[in-house]
Amino acid sequence: MPGRRPSLALLALFVVPLPACIHVSTTAHPPDAKGDAKAEPKADAKPVADAKARLQQSPATQPPKMEFAVLPRVPGTVAPLKNAVAQKQPEPVAPAKPGEPVRTAQNNEPGPFPFAQPFAPPPDPPLVAAVRAYAEGRPERAIEFLRALDRPNQEFVLSVLPLLARGATADLSRDPIANAVLADQLHAAAQRLEPRAALRVEKALFCREVKGFGRYTPRSEADPYRPHEIAELYLELRNLASTPAGDGYATAVTALVEVRDANNRLVPQIDPDDKPRYARRVGVVKFDKVESSRSPLHDFHILYYFSVPQAPGVYTITVELRDPAGRRTTKTQPIQFCVAGP
Repeated sequence: MPGRRPSLALLALFVVPLPACIHVSTTAHPPDAKGDAKAEPKADAKPVADAKARLQQSPATQPPKMEFAVLPRVPGTVAPLKNAVAQKQPEPVAPAKPGEPVRTAQNNEPGPFPFAQPFAPPPDPPLVAAVRAYAEGRPERAIEFLRALDRPNQEFVLSVLPLLARGATADLSRDPIANAVLADQLHAAAQRLEPRAALRVEKALFCREVKGFGRYTPRSEADPYRPHEIAELYLELRNLASTPAGDGYATAVTALVEVRDANNRLVPQIDPDDKPRYARRVGVVKFDKVESSRSPLHDFHILYYFSVPQAPGVYTITVELRDPAGRRTTKTQPIQFCVAGP
C-alpha cells in the first residue's frame, strides 16, 4: 500500500496541465480488503442483442422497398409493374340530342371547328353610296341615298357629283373645254355657298387713288396726314352675295366706322347722312352701300372717305361690316394712321 502513493502523485503532475473539460464517466469503487480497486462488472450483452433483433423484425421501422418490376427470367417476357395505378374508367357519355350523331368511346374525338357565320359589312354612308351609284351610271339611285342628308347638303352634293365624275375621266392637261366646264360647275357650287358663308375682309388699307376693285394706289404708312385732310380707306369684301332686283342684281352691305385716339377714346366724325350741312358729328358712323349690276358681283369693294382729326397724334380706324339681314358680321383689325402738326 505505501509503495503505490508516489505513482499517484507523479500522475497528478501530468493531469494538472490538461483542460478542465475532461469527464470521467466511471464510478470509483472502494478498494477491497487487499487494497485493489474493485473491477466494474461487465454489462450483459444479451438484452442489447435481443432489442436489436426485435427492432430489425418490426415492419414499421423498415423502409419501403421501391421495386417497380421484377426482371423476367425469359427474354421477351413483359414484366408487370407493381403498385400500378388502376386504369381510369371512361366517363359516361351524355345522350345525344335529336339529329346529332351518337358519340361513343371510339368516336369521342372532337369534331371539326365550327366556322363562324359570315359577317355582314355595315352599310356605306349616304355620300359614299351616292358617289358609287353616280359612278355606275345610276343618278336616280344616288338621289335616293342623299335623301338622308339635309336639304342644303343635298343641293351641294348634287352640284358636285357631276363635277367629280367628269373630273375623274377628263383630260385636264390638254382639254381646255373640259376645264371650262369644270370651272363653271365650281362657280355654280360656290354661288350656292356664298349666301351662307361668313363675310371676310380681304384687304383694308389707305390709298391715294382708287379706280375700281383691285385698281388702287396704296399710301405709305410713313406718310402722315395733315389736319382736316380727306383720307381714303379701301376695303375688299368676300362672300357678299348678290340678290335679284328688277331686271338685274343688287349687292348691299352695312358699315359701322369708328375712329379712336392713342388713349382709345372715340373721336367724333362727320355724319355722312347730314348732307345739307355736314356739321353733325357722331361717335360711330353708319352707312349702307348698295351696288346695282346686270350680273351677280363676285368682287366687291368699299371706299370710305373721312376727314382726319384736327389734333396731331396717332389714331386707329375700325370698320364693322354686316349683310342686309344682319346674320353675318365681320370686323377689321384697327388700322393705324398718323396726323402731323400744321
